Amino acid sequence: MKERLKKQIDDSFLMIEPLANSAVENTEAKGDGENPVLQLQLTMATHSINHEYARMEYEDTFDHERQEQLLDYMNDCREKYYEARSSLVQYDPHALNEFERDLLDQKLRTLNRFNA
Repeated sequence: MKERLKKQIDDSFLMIEPLANSAVENTEAKGDGENPVLQLQLTMATHSINHEYARMEYEDTFDHERQEQLLDYMNDCREKYYEARSSLVQYDPHALNEFERDLLDQKLRTLNRFNA
């Protein structure tokens, strides 16, 4: 069972693409040449997916100490997700709504074990 779950996890690959219609697509962030919307979207996606994988492991483990570690990790992921989200909404609320809708759809398709 664990091997099958590992294969499912390894086989799922989430493709996160920047929104082409973002209002700040060409805006440079604090002099480092990076697109702030894209960076915030990637931060949100990374922490959201990491949270889901940690939750999968949490549900499969019976080790209380490991469960506590995973809960801490999931809380950290949630905090970082919402920090990036609050920044993104300042740049482009429409991009945030569209991105979260796409992220949820992708999570449901790739991590269908859960109701993301």
